[in-house]
Amino acid sequence: MAPVRSTGAVVAVVSVSMALYKSKPSSKKTELSLRSKENHRDGLVGAIGNTPLIRINSLSDATGCEILGKCDFLNPGGSVKDRVAVKIIEEALESGGLAPGGVVTEGSAASTAISLATVAPAYGCKCHVVIPDDAAIKKSQILEALGATVERVRPVSITHRDHFVNIARRRATEANELAVKHKKGEQMDCQALEQINGFQCDEEKQSAVSSYAGGYFADQFENLANFRAHYEGTGPEIWEQTGGNVDAFVAAAGTFTWQC
Repeated sequence: MAPVRSTGAVVAVVSVSMALYKSKPSSKKTELSLRSKENHRDGLVGAIGNTPLIRINSLSDATGCEILGKCDFLNPGGSVKDRVAVKIIEEALESGGLAPGGVVTEGSAASTAISLATVAPAYGCKCHVVIPDDAAIKKSQILEALGATVERVRPVSITHRDHFVNIARRRATEANELAVKHKKGEQMDCQALEQINGFQCDEEKQSAVSSYAGGYFADQFENLANFRAHYEGTGPEIWEQTGGNVDAFVAAAGTFTWQC
């Protein structure tokens, strides 16, 4: 499968162009339809998405255009990547790639890791994040505060087997191997358990832990759930909030997939 970061650019251009096409431009101010007030949302996952679309008054007044900003920083994890984390985990659970109670692994030192660490517990799963050790220590502290296991490794080329993304992929495989051994009633390797679970293992008291349910590598750069989170969610959400009155769409690029 071609990587999302290369094909995503093509898909993004096509999908956004089709979705935002208008027969003729309008100079009228956008009239936003307000959502009905909700007393509460259903848990953390229910609080993700449906973020406000606000008028940026200074830019709108200066340009004579209606310029709106999508406030995805109001998601629980603080970024648009919460949508991706939900989609990746839900699709993994539905497909059987991730077992209930399993561990989600990812190589990331940015917002995707924080979102996965935020969302995974809501589905009863753990999160294991591998990051380069030259990343700011505060990132590790945030992830650990969210309950994730953080593994810091030396920076190397992506082609190296010990690149942080490749290690994250291996950790998922190791968790699956531990799950198979557990089902067979075989003795667990204590060092391997420590690596996956992030705490010291007592060889005399090896209790069932979440890694026994196996692991799943989130693989944000190649996982098409990343793209679908926005193609099926964010895009239609913006379209509905504006009543289809959109002339242009602008976004910054990280992993790039969210612009689809």
